[in-house]
Amino acid sequence: MFRYRRVRVVTVLVIGWVVLTAVERYAERSPWPSAMLGGLLWSCVVAGVWWFAEWTQSPLRTARASATARASEKADGPKHGPDTETDGLVSRRADSSTPSRR
Repeated sequence: MFRYRRVRVVTVLVIGWVVLTAVERYAERSPWPSAMLGGLLWSCVVAGVWWFAEWTQSPLRTARASATARASEKADGPKHGPDTETDGLVSRRADSSTPSRR
């Protein structure tokens, strides 16, 4: 469920909205409509920072995965067969949580 970035960001947004609305309501003593809007504003800020942090870290994760795959291929030797790619294209890992930004 948390494999995709958009699911993680929406989860942070919703949980942040609930928590920050409660903070606005009880700690700041705001009325409910104002607390809901304030909580939504701050949760959007938090979710935006979360998204940006994940977006800037995704090339590092992809590079590490590629380096690990190349190292294991060198150690095992080249693999040939119907399920391997021999035309030089790099295949995406099935468990990758970061889609390409093309």
